[in-house]
This record gives sequence, C-alpha cells and structure tokens, in this order.
Amino acid sequence: MRREAYQTGLHLSVRELLSILGSIQETLLPHHHGGKGRPSAQRMLTDTAQSELYIAELFGIQRYVPAR
Repeated sequence: MRREAYQTGLHLSVRELLSILGSIQETLLPHHHGGKGRPSAQRMLTDTAQSELYIAELFGIQRYVPAR
C-alpha cells in the first residue's frame, strides 16, 4: 500500500493512508418521483478532499461498493 502511494508521489505512512481511507464515507440518497412504487436511491460519497478522492481512486475502493 505504501509502495503504491510512494510510486505516485505520495509520501505517507501506512497509518496516514488508512486514516485518509477511513475518513471517506458513503451516503444513500432516496428519491421519490411522485408516483407509486418504491423510491429510487443514489449512492454517493460525502464531501471529500481532493487528496482523499485521489487515494480512493489509487486503491480502487469503488470495487468494494455493494452491488444494488
């Protein structure tokens, strides 16, 4: 993990990387379109810093998001 980050120019310890990854949160926003039936939902990340998004992309955390 540290080596991958280092190769992209991020000189952070494993603890720092885990702390940044741990601060990234996901939320589920329900949408009701006025008709009958269940509301649809949209998954999205909460407000994150650019560095957090970069690290999330670097380690591909999107693959761990549960399928709908």
